[in-house]
Amino acid sequence: MQLVALICRFFQLIFTIVVLGLSITLAKGQQIGSVPAETSYGAFSGGIGILAALIGVAALFIESLDGIITWILDGVSALALLAAGVIFAVRLHGTNCSDFSTLFGQKLLSGGCVKANDKTTYCYWDEDHFKSRCTSATADTAFMFLGFLMCVGVLVVSYIFRNRR
Repeated sequence: MQLVALICRFFQLIFTIVVLGLSITLAKGQQIGSVPAETSYGAFSGGIGILAALIGVAALFIESLDGIITWILDGVSALALLAAGVIFAVRLHGTNCSDFSTLFGQKLLSGGCVKANDKTTYCYWDEDHFKSRCTSATADTAFMFLGFLMCVGVLVVSYIFRNRR
């Protein structure tokens, strides 16, 4: 049982570290204005996932942490990762990283925009920048969903083996 749970926790930790890393990379790539809330929430969900995975690993060796505490953390982590993945998927809907015309104007990908006095909007514009951010955001979305699946997997394994120590 512990081996299966440890493997699930390992993948949960890896996926959520990738989510946090990609979200931070997207945030650091913001050139104009503040980071979109979606990107910040992605980083938050990755952080919660890492916390849940680390406490879950500790719970494998410290019996008092096992059970309801880890179930709540994994449940919150799963919901946060699912929400972040859905938000990113909705925001990226219709984008194709190899088709520049679908990338322009995307809030997550632009790197920031500013409005001039004549109500014209100027965005940070660099084709390589857009494509790189698109690839990162798409990968981030995929890892959010993978992290969600691992959180659910850990919950299932933990529930099934709850009395077998």
